[in-house]
Parts: sequence; structure tokens; C-alpha cells
Amino acid sequence: MYNKSLKSTNAHGWGFKRFGTTKDTYAREMIRTPLYKKYIDAMEQVCDTALHQLSAKERMLLMKSRTAFIYADSWGESGPFEDISSALHTAMIDTLPKNLVKKFSVNDFTCKIRGEKQSLVQAMRVAQDYLNWGIFDFVVICAAYRAVPVLVFSEEDIAVSKKEKRTVKEIKMNLSVERVGCFIFSKRESSLKVDCKNYVMPTNNESLRTDLLEKDSDINFIAFAGLRKSDPIQTLLNKKNVSGVHAISLVDMYGGSGCLSPALGWIYLEQNDISQRKMRTVVPDNFGGYNYFDTWS
Repeated sequence: MYNKSLKSTNAHGWGFKRFGTTKDTYAREMIRTPLYKKYIDAMEQVCDTALHQLSAKERMLLMKSRTAFIYADSWGESGPFEDISSALHTAMIDTLPKNLVKKFSVNDFTCKIRGEKQSLVQAMRVAQDYLNWGIFDFVVICAAYRAVPVLVFSEEDIAVSKKEKRTVKEIKMNLSVERVGCFIFSKRESSLKVDCKNYVMPTNNESLRTDLLEKDSDINFIAFAGLRKSDPIQTLLNKKNVSGVHAISLVDMYGGSGCLSPALGWIYLEQNDISQRKMRTVVPDNFGGYNYFDTWS
């Protein structure tokens, strides 16, 4: 499975950055079964950070308003791959973490979305609908990516046609980085605005260019959140015959984090002053389709 995933991604090796690894452990065992408690603790910490980034008035409003909670991860049930002795911890990883629901005082609606690379974008689309329909005032999305090697390899174990095969002269290393995130969405004024678009499945490369990459003239920045790149995407990233649009690969820049890879575009916005640009984040699936959303300030 490892060899097949390397072949499909045109890479020579795979690296992992996981929560709870210890250097005094045998390397392969350290990557395969790290200390999962660090992963749970990171979820708690990122939620505390998100809450404290709000003003005291906003926090109080969140606690007293109609708030929905969505938990998104890539795999659904990953507990069987962990060395877990606590039923409580298994429930926190495989279902809804009740401690996080309690932290945000959510009484109205909770759910879990499991959708591999697409789960965060799917959760954002649900949140956008709920806010536009006026059902909730706030939607909290907590997302987590657990880089279990066997699941990471199986996700990329895709047959590649001869036309898609490319010869790679440079050594390429795939990198999977475990991350957690907490995002609070509302219709209130904020520093960033997000608009989720519809899922598209282009019939060919020209259709991809017109439907996704060149459809809206106000888009002048594209962040690609996929590991495998089609020809139009690769052309953009290589800046060949493209004017007015800047493109980056989030996975190449920060490492791949499954469902949380699209959120790395917001990290890029924080680290770089591109306030005058409207960014389109493109998230490919394994079947030739794309989800995408736009972000601007």
C-alpha cells in the first residue's frame, strides 16, 4: 500500500509529523502508535485559543445565542488504530467530544462529518446554509486530522493512467502533518469573510480552467489544497503563461493535513499581507471533482 501510494503521487518517500511521538521509541512504532492523549489535549487547547480570540462581549453572546457544533475529521472511526485503554478517550476520538460541546455551551445542534479530504469544506457548507437560513447565530466547527499511516496510504492508493504518469527528476517527499483547528462562523462582521461554492466535476482540463480557475475576474489568488495536481493546476503553480493570478500549493508549503489542508490558506493570509486580494481555495477529491471556497477581508 505504501509503494502504491508513492506511485500514484509520484513521490519517493513519506514523512509523518504526529502528536505524541517520543524519540526514545523505535521509529516505526513511534509513527504508527504515538501517544494519542497529546492529540486530545491539542483539541482542547485550540478551542480555548479560538474562544479567547473573541472579545469578552462576543464570547458572552456566543454562549447565550443559538449555536451549532460540528465536529469534522477524515476517517470517522480511527480508535481501532490507536493503543487506547479508555472508553472515554475512544468516544472523544471516534464520536463527538462532549467536553468541547460543553465548552461552547451548545444545546441546540451537534453532528459529526466524516469525509476524508472534504470534511472541513462540507462542514463549512452546512454552516453557511444554517447561517443563511437564520437557524443559528453561530456555528462552531472543530476539525482534526489524525495521520494514521495505513489510512493515509490507502487514501492515496489510486490507479494512475499512463497519460498521468510523469517522470520526476528531483527527489520528492510527501509529508503528512497532524493538525487540529477550531473555527467560529457567524453573520457578524469579522476580519475574514468566507463564501463556499458548489462542487464541480470538470470534463476536461479546459473545462477546469473555465469553471474554476478563470470563472470570476475578481479572484487573483489561488490556494491549492491537494497532493496530486492536474495540468492546469500545475501550470498555475509553475506560473507558466498566467498573468494576474498568483497560486500556491498549501500541501507543498506546509505539509498535507487531510481535511484541514484547506484551512492552511488562512494561515498563509495571516503570515503574508495580501489584504487586497481575494483568495480561492481549491480542494480536489479522488474522483476528478473539486470543492472550493473564496476568502477575502
